[in-house]
Amino acid sequence: MNIVKSFSRRSLAWIIFFMLVLSVLFNMAGYLGWRMVSRIIAPEVLWKAAERCPELKAGLQQLQPWGAPLKIYLIPIITAIFLIFGVILWLFLRGSMVRQMRKNGLIGDKKSTQKARKKEKPDKKAAAPPKTEETAPADKENQIRLDQRYYLHILSVLQREGRLVDFFEEDLNPYEDAQIGAAVRSIQDICKKSINKSLSPQPVLEKYEGDTVTVPADFDPAAIKLTGNVSGEPPFTGVLRHRGWRAAKLELPTLSTSQDPRIIAPAEIEIT
Repeated sequence: MNIVKSFSRRSLAWIIFFMLVLSVLFNMAGYLGWRMVSRIIAPEVLWKAAERCPELKAGLQQLQPWGAPLKIYLIPIITAIFLIFGVILWLFLRGSMVRQMRKNGLIGDKKSTQKARKKEKPDKKAAAPPKTEETAPADKENQIRLDQRYYLHILSVLQREGRLVDFFEEDLNPYEDAQIGAAVRSIQDICKKSINKSLSPQPVLEKYEGDTVTVPADFDPAAIKLTGNVSGEPPFTGVLRHRGWRAAKLELPTLSTSQDPRIIAPAEIEIT
């Protein structure tokens, strides 16, 4: 319907404009034609001829009262006729366009459009679930559990792949430094592969720590953290202390459907 309204407004404006131009040209042509006829046949000549012809005299006497009103109202009447004709033409064009668009299936008829709008409007009474004291707290509790599971999800992945939590909870005092180094190297390699597989972390700034960098005026505060003596307006110049990290992708494994959000990794029991 927006297309029809836009076409209607533009076409009406153009039709009125052209009708006004045509009425001006028609009035000018009529005025120039009257001047030419007046020069060829002067009114005095007609009245002199009317003295000899009673019928011509009677006709001129009947037309004489209409002379002054025609001079005043002829141009407005002709202009109004052109405008009325233009409006009729606009209504015809608009109706033809609407019928053609309905025939091609671009728009529906008025009744079907109103019915479709009524169907699109949701019934608030029917759509709104009944708020009871039992369902509302249950939904809120389920959302809290889901948020907690999302928070522990990446830790669960690192535990499943690299036994990271086992390493944190292990007492390292009985072991030698060489033994600890070998274990750390293995855990670090497995966790790194898991992180790269799921997140593919990349530096926020492709610079080396210790390099001098310039912070532009339109920097993202979430991506660049300013420390030290920060004053004035950007751009700033400082030393890069940490390159930061951003996730190039987010392809975490499927979230566990465990009902207990505190479970990082389930206990494993081998049945013999």
